[in-house]
Amino acid sequence: MTFSNSKNTVRTSSAALSRTLSKIGIGVFFALSVQALPTQAAPSTGVSSATLQATASVIPVSSTEEQRANQLANQGVQAFSAGDRTAAFNYWNQAMLLYRIADVPAKEAHMLENLSVIYRLTDRPAEAINASQQAVDIYTSLGTLDSQPSVFLNMGSAYRQDGQFDSAIAAYDNSLRLYRLTGDATGERIVLSLLADVHGETGDYRASIAFQQQVLSIAQRSNDVQIEAEALSELGYAHFVLNEYDESIDYFQQALPLFRAVGDRPGEAAVLNNMGRAASLAEEFAIALRAYQQALTVFRELNRPVQEAHLWVNVAQAHVNAGHTSEAINAFQQAIELTEMIRQQQASNALPARLEAAYRELAVLLQQSDRATEATQVLDLI
Repeated sequence: MTFSNSKNTVRTSSAALSRTLSKIGIGVFFALSVQALPTQAAPSTGVSSATLQATASVIPVSSTEEQRANQLANQGVQAFSAGDRTAAFNYWNQAMLLYRIADVPAKEAHMLENLSVIYRLTDRPAEAINASQQAVDIYTSLGTLDSQPSVFLNMGSAYRQDGQFDSAIAAYDNSLRLYRLTGDATGERIVLSLLADVHGETGDYRASIAFQQQVLSIAQRSNDVQIEAEALSELGYAHFVLNEYDESIDYFQQALPLFRAVGDRPGEAAVLNNMGRAASLAEEFAIALRAYQQALTVFRELNRPVQEAHLWVNVAQAHVNAGHTSEAINAFQQAIELTEMIRQQQASNALPARLEAAYRELAVLLQQSDRATEATQVLDLI
């Protein structure tokens, strides 16, 4: 869970989406797709795990090279599943070359997709794009491109990682068309989420909202409560960025009971924090402080002192904006006590810029309250 630099809101579904992407586009040779930027693990999105299929059992063996390639392809699957990307790359690269020698282009293309994923995971987007394009060319020559939506999802993610957002959107659009053509609702929903995300990255939050609304509709039709909660939260975030705080609060309020229903405590805390931020900026301080208090409870239960410290800063700022000086001082002090505890535990003097600003804000409030000695003590901690 990461707080943004500008308005201290939390994206609740990025991690879940990243994990979900690892389960989309998996073909005979584990041609999988993963979001370009790594994120922390998150609770299950409800998408069932893909089944790794043995190569030889799907396509008849036609040569010694193909048999060996089949073995290498499946060894790559095992290595990747075990977290060994280097070994997986080596197995899949050897398999790709052997399939090329054996003239089995469909399998060669699947290996190229796998290699594209490894390139992206090791921050080599240009090579990932090249591998995906080779796979596209092969599928096109075979006349099977329409049945391979994952290749465009892989390509879009590589372009996105490389900062080529227009090309990423074009690739995702192709992937979306093919997932719809093949009737894959899960793939469709994943690509819609990616399109919402990439449009948000480019600042086009109106387009992001339009795509996220489609994600929400799919989740509601399939009764997927986790995805519905995440979509509602993302809609709340988009409206927040657009300074449409009433709409933002409404979406967060809809998402909150759903996160609670599926037991997603980090998601619940993120929504409560975001609701508090939106309500505070809308000058709905009672709503903001109630949401913050609930979020504090969750963070304590989850033993997240860093997030709790940041949240106390939000509480303090809400009190400042509401004109509650003594309550603001108390909240800032709570944030600083937690921060000092963390610094001692980590044996570090590092102080994030936002928390350093909180120290200074507390010192100002103390000075204004004729508590100059305490103000000096606070500043000495920086």
